[in-house]
Amino acid sequence: MSSYTPLRTPFINMSFCPDVPSNALTSNEYNSGRNVEADVRGIKKIGGEEEILSTITDMPIFMEGFFRSESQWVYIVATRNSSSQGKWFMITSGGITNITPGVGGNPSVFLPNYTEDINITTSSVGSVFFINDGISNPMYFLPTANEITVTPDANWNYDVGVTSTRAGFVRNFCSPNVGNILIAGNLTKVIGGTSYNYPTTVRWSQAFANTGVPATWEPTLNNVANEQEIPVRGPIIDGFFLGANFYVCSYWDTVVFSPIAYQNTTAPIFGIRLFNQGRGLINNNCWSNTDSMVYGVDSRDIWVFNGSDFAPLGNQKVRDYFFANLSTTYSDRIFMVNNTQKNQIELYYPDLTSTGWCNKMLSWRYDLNIWNAPKDIANACMATEGPIFTGGAFKYASRTVAYARGGASNTKLVQTNRGNSFINSAPIPTLFERNNIVLQTAEGPVPYSSKVYAHRLLPEIAGTGTVNITVGGANSTAQPATYGQASTVSVVTDNPWVTTQQNTVRTLSVKVESNDATDTWNMTALNWQATVTEDAF
Repeated sequence: MSSYTPLRTPFINMSFCPDVPSNALTSNEYNSGRNVEADVRGIKKIGGEEEILSTITDMPIFMEGFFRSESQWVYIVATRNSSSQGKWFMITSGGITNITPGVGGNPSVFLPNYTEDINITTSSVGSVFFINDGISNPMYFLPTANEITVTPDANWNYDVGVTSTRAGFVRNFCSPNVGNILIAGNLTKVIGGTSYNYPTTVRWSQAFANTGVPATWEPTLNNVANEQEIPVRGPIIDGFFLGANFYVCSYWDTVVFSPIAYQNTTAPIFGIRLFNQGRGLINNNCWSNTDSMVYGVDSRDIWVFNGSDFAPLGNQKVRDYFFANLSTTYSDRIFMVNNTQKNQIELYYPDLTSTGWCNKMLSWRYDLNIWNAPKDIANACMATEGPIFTGGAFKYASRTVAYARGGASNTKLVQTNRGNSFINSAPIPTLFERNNIVLQTAEGPVPYSSKVYAHRLLPEIAGTGTVNITVGGANSTAQPATYGQASTVSVVTDNPWVTTQQNTVRTLSVKVESNDATDTWNMTALNWQATVTEDAF
């Protein structure tokens, strides 16, 4: 034993970087993984998932959550059936309620043309929940109402000769100069039975109170509402606020709405200008706010915006991997969520095996500035952060992300980071893989010219159960690793090692795997007992 060279590989702030060649990875990067995530001092199995609350009989296509009162958290879910008949439901700790517009007068009422491709955007202002489905007039759900209300034509569809108007998105903006308004964009108007799309037109409503709704969207001399074109290329996709400004994105560009000191109703309330040419959004709901940033994704990269500059996040890390594995058929269904409990932005997307919904999730830890490997998702149509539901009640002192499952009827909402299994007690398959490991000795890294024989591997690991560890190697950085037989090591044991089965190699590789529904583990380092066997000249 004394002739072995002790070598240690610590796992500190490990970042998933599949775009980087494995021989160019730094000590805190890895190139392959599944259902694992980094912590400050280790790499670990992800938390599990559980179903919560009442059964949703139809197929969910959208969900969101908000406080309907100061003490009541609710989830709102849009569904469709096989005939594309849409309904809306409110889910509380006490049960599920049909809140589809008109349900009070007709319990069988439905909204037509609710397909899997419908684009829904929402906002909450105080206890009022605003909805836009692109099919009806904008809608709202008041805190004392039993059903959703569709904005009357007289308040929304004001153009002379226009029989209907639809918007691609509607968002709230609490403007510093006038207060709450709603901003809609990418308008389609029906005139004489023919639809005309105005892809770069926006309109905003009259200002309204936190507990109210816009009295009108029609511009007059006595209010702040307006409608105008904005200078972007391509159709408007969505909009978001950051600080005192509101930003509207097309597929290609971003325009800023800068509030102007309000003087009277005949003066403009915004200065509108092109902010960035080349940065936009790939589709709606593909952005998320944090404390001081907005994160988003367009067709170029995953980006972060601080109010002054857009910066790429995925470039030379995960960008090429993400777009290579993104289903182009269902790319309009990706979305983002800010998981504040875990300090991470979560990007849900359909990969190449998807049957229509988001079956993978990449996450960016903005406190550690690292990427986590993809997590398996049970076909999410949308997700939101909310209080943890446990013991029959919401616990407002803690948070987690919940999502609705698209494409399936008779399902429940899924609450993440709970337990050690996927829903229905399914095991969680995990993988952490690192190729071309550079081993560190007391004198520095083992030279590439040397070959190494690894005798034993001792993982520094906490948790329960077992993990499978496989050691491999190659004689050049481009040569695929040849792996030996997997060895099982107990997390709690008197013999915390695995014996390797391989010849001398120039570069080492390792895989750590598990597949169970009961245990968890957190690995902080690998210790190698190895012999440097030769130099090559």
